[in-house]
Amino acid sequence: MTTDKIEGASLSLRERITYGFGDSAATFSFATMSAFLIFFYTDVAGISAAVVGTMMLISRVIDTLPDIPMGMLIDKTSSRFGKARPWLLGVAVPYGIALVLVFTAPNFSMTGKIVYAFITYNLMVLLWSALSLPFGTLISLMTDNQNDQTFLTLCRMFFGVATALVVNSITLKLVTAFGGGNRGWQLTAACFGIVSILFILTTFFSTKERVVPLKEGKVPIREGLKALAGNKYWWMVLFLGLITFFNFGLPGITIYYTQYVLHNNAVFPPIMIATFLPNLIVFLLVAPLIRKIGKRSTVFIGFFIYIVGTVIILMRPLDPTWIIAGTFIKGFGFAPIVGTLYAFVADAIEYGEWKTGIRAEGLLFSAASFGQKIGTGISLAVIGWTLHLSGYVPEAPVQAASALSAITGLFIIVPLAGYALVAILLIFYRLDKEYPQIITDLRKRKEMEELRKREAGITA
Repeated sequence: MTTDKIEGASLSLRERITYGFGDSAATFSFATMSAFLIFFYTDVAGISAAVVGTMMLISRVIDTLPDIPMGMLIDKTSSRFGKARPWLLGVAVPYGIALVLVFTAPNFSMTGKIVYAFITYNLMVLLWSALSLPFGTLISLMTDNQNDQTFLTLCRMFFGVATALVVNSITLKLVTAFGGGNRGWQLTAACFGIVSILFILTTFFSTKERVVPLKEGKVPIREGLKALAGNKYWWMVLFLGLITFFNFGLPGITIYYTQYVLHNNAVFPPIMIATFLPNLIVFLLVAPLIRKIGKRSTVFIGFFIYIVGTVIILMRPLDPTWIIAGTFIKGFGFAPIVGTLYAFVADAIEYGEWKTGIRAEGLLFSAASFGQKIGTGISLAVIGWTLHLSGYVPEAPVQAASALSAITGLFIIVPLAGYALVAILLIFYRLDKEYPQIITDLRKRKEMEELRKREAGITA
C-alpha cells in the first residue's frame, strides 16, 4: 500500500472535513428514521404501534447477521482504492434510493403495507451497514495517531450531529411544503437521498488509506474471529455502542411528547435543536480536554451535566421553556460519549493488533455497527410496544392518562437510565493510559519486521 505521509502524521484539515461528510450521509437516514419513522408508520401508513415495534426489533436482529461477514469482506478487500473506500463508491446510489423507498406508503392492504415496510426497512438498514462499516473502518486506515483518530471521530460526529440538527429542524416543514401525507414524506426523503449520494462520493474521492498492518495480507477468518473474541475492549465497545445508540433512538418519542403531552408541535424543532446544537459546540471545543484527561473522564463529566439537564426538565415537564433549557444542557452532557464512541473502537483495534498481531479493522468496527443496530432497534421497539401497551391511539385528539405517562417516561427518565449504564461500563475502561505504550510497541515491531525483510532480501 503506497503512502504520501508516514504513519502517525497529522492529516490535512481538508481530509478531516471531507471524511466527516460520510457521517452526514449516514445520518440523513439514521436521524430521519430515528425521529420520524415510527410516526410515519403509525400515523401516515396506518400500521399499529405494536406491529411497528416488533417489526423493528426483529429487523434489527436480522440485520446484525451480516455485520461480521461484512467486516470480514472489508478485511479481505484489496484494491487500488484500499480496503474500505471501494465500498463507499459501490453503495452510494442504492443507499439514496432506499431512503426514498422507506418513506413511501403504497396503497396496499394492511398485510401488504406491513410486508412492504419490513422489506424496505431491512433493505435500508442493510445498505446503511454497507456504508457505515467501511466508513467507520476508514478511521483506523487513514492514521494510527490517537489524537488524529479522536479528531476524525469528532469531525464525523460534528457533521453527523449537524445533519441531525438540520433533519429535525426542516423535515416537517419540507413535508408540509411538498403537500403533506405520503407524497410529502416521499419527496422529502428524495431530497435527503440525493444529498447523501453526493456526500458519500465526496468522502470517497477526498480520503486516503495509508496505515499498513503488522501482518500484511488477508486475515484468515478463523484467526480474525479468535482475535476478536480475545479482545476485551471489543466486547466493552460492543456494549458501549449498544447502550449509546439505544439512547440515540429515543428521540423518536419527541414528536409524540410535543403533540400529545404539550399539544404544541411547534415546540418540536426547538427541542431537537436544543438536543443537537450543544453537541456541535462541544465537538469544536472538547479535543484539548480529551487530550488532557482522556475520553473516559470526559464522558464522566458529561454524565453529571446530563443529570442536571434532566432535573431541570423534571421540575417543569409541561413548560416548553424549561424543557428546551433542560434539553440544551443535556445536549452538552451527551456530547462527549457521542463524540468519542468511534475513537473507543479505533483504540480497540490498536489494542487487538498489539495483543494478537492481527489487525482486523472491519471485524472490530462491526462492534459499533452491531451495537448501533441492536441499540436503536431495542429503543424503537420499546417505543412501539410501550405506546401499544399504554393504550395509545394514533391521531386521537386526547390520549389516555396511561399513554401520556408512558410517553413522558420515555422522553425524560429512560434516556437518563441509559446514560447511567454507559458511565458504569466505562468505570472498567483503562485503555486511555495504556494506549501510548501500545503504539510505541507496535511501531517498534513494524520497524523490526521491515528490518527483517530487508535483511532477508540482502541474503537472498
